[in-house]
Amino acid sequence: MGLFLWKGGIDTGIIANIFGAYKAKYRPLLLSRGEYVPTGTLRDNDIVGAIADAIAKNVGKLQPQVIRKDEKGMTIKNDYLARLLTLRPCPEMSTYDFLYRIAADLVYTSNSFSVIFYNDDFTRVQSIQPITTKSFRIFEDDKHNILFRFRWDYDGETYTVPYQNVIHIKARYNKKRFLGTSPDIELKRSLDLVETSGEIVKNIVNRSNSLAGYLKYNNLADSEELKRIAKDFQDAYMNSDNAGGIAAIDSTVEFKEIAQRTANVPVSQISFLRDNVYRYYGVNEKVLTSTLSDQEWISFYENVIEPIAIQLGYEFTFKLLTPREIGFGNKIEFTANLLQYATLQTRDTIGGNMFDRGAMTINEYRELMYYGPVEDGDVRMVSLNYVKAGDQSLYQIGQEGQDNGQQDRQRQAMAAAVRAYYQTMKGG
Repeated sequence: MGLFLWKGGIDTGIIANIFGAYKAKYRPLLLSRGEYVPTGTLRDNDIVGAIADAIAKNVGKLQPQVIRKDEKGMTIKNDYLARLLTLRPCPEMSTYDFLYRIAADLVYTSNSFSVIFYNDDFTRVQSIQPITTKSFRIFEDDKHNILFRFRWDYDGETYTVPYQNVIHIKARYNKKRFLGTSPDIELKRSLDLVETSGEIVKNIVNRSNSLAGYLKYNNLADSEELKRIAKDFQDAYMNSDNAGGIAAIDSTVEFKEIAQRTANVPVSQISFLRDNVYRYYGVNEKVLTSTLSDQEWISFYENVIEPIAIQLGYEFTFKLLTPREIGFGNKIEFTANLLQYATLQTRDTIGGNMFDRGAMTINEYRELMYYGPVEDGDVRMVSLNYVKAGDQSLYQIGQEGQDNGQQDRQRQAMAAAVRAYYQTMKGG
C-alpha cells in the first residue's frame, strides 16, 4: 500500500511500483471514463455555514478505535495506528480538527477527501491529510486502476494519487458511480431566494432612514438648473453626514415630502426557505442552538451523525488495514458517548444501572457525573457487596489454597473501591 503522487508529470512524492509502468498514459485518460465536479460555492453562505459547524462539531467528538475480535472476545488495540488516529492524524490537526474538517467538507460539497501518506518503505501510515480542492476528478484507466486527480486549494497545484490512498466520505450517494450528489444545484433555488429576501430586508432598512420628496422652485428656471438645484440639495442634506436630518432652504425653494409606504419584512417566506435548507441537511433550529432534549439528540445522532460514523469506519478499515488484518477481525470504528448530551437525571439513572451491573468502572461513572477520577477507581463493581466483577466467585465461595497475602490484597482493593464509590455518591 504505497502512495502514488505526482505533480505536473514530474514525480514529487512516493511512487508505487504497480503504477510506474502506466504513468505516461494517465494524462490522456483525463478525457475518458471518469467523474469531475468543481468545489461548491456554499462556503460563503451563512445558513449552510451554521449547519456545517453544528454537524462538524458533533462529528469531531467521535472517538476512533482500532478493534480486533477473536475467540477471546473484543480487544481495543493501542498500536501506532490507533495512537495516530486518536491523537494527531496529520501534523497540523488534532483528531477533533481532522473529523471536523471531514464533516464540514461533506456538508459543503457532499464529498470529503483525505490523502493517506506512508513512510519511505510503505510499512507505516505517516499521516492522513484532509484536502480542500479547487477541482477534482476520479477516473479509471484501461487496466481498471482507479485514480484520483485533484487541484489542491492549498497550493493551487494538481496531483494524482491512487483512489485506494484516499479516504473518501460521500453524502447523497445516489446518482454517480464515485461521487456524492453536490448540494449546489439542489439548494440553489432556496438559497437564491433567501439571499433575495435578505436584500429586500436591507432595502427596507435603508429606505426607513431616507428622505423622499420633491423640490418646488418658485422662480423660473430651465431643466438643467432644476437638476443642479436638486443635486445640490441631495448632496448637502440627504446623505450620511446629515445625521440630524435638518435642511436649510431659502424662499425660492420649497420641499414637499412624499410619504413612503414601508413594505413588510417577509418573515414567513424567509423562515420557510431557511427550514427547507435545514430539512435538506436533517437539522433544525434546536440543533444549531444546542437546545435539543435527550430524545431529540438521539434522533439527530441516528439520522445525521451515525451515518457519517459508519462511513468513516468502513472507509478507514478498508483503506488503512491490510486484507490479512481484516481477515483476523481487525476493524476501525468511530464511536460516540450518547450520554454526554443527556441530562444529569438521565445520566444518573442509566449510569447507575450500568455501574451496578459491572458495565462501568467507578471513574467512568464519575466522569459521566462531571467528577474527576480517583485513585483505585478503574475497577468494575457489581452489586454483591461491591466486589470486583472478576472476583465474584472468590468472594462468594472462596478459593482453596489461596494464601493470606493474596486475600489481603483483594480485601484492600475492594475496600479502596468501596471508598471511591461512596466518595462519588457523596458528590466528592
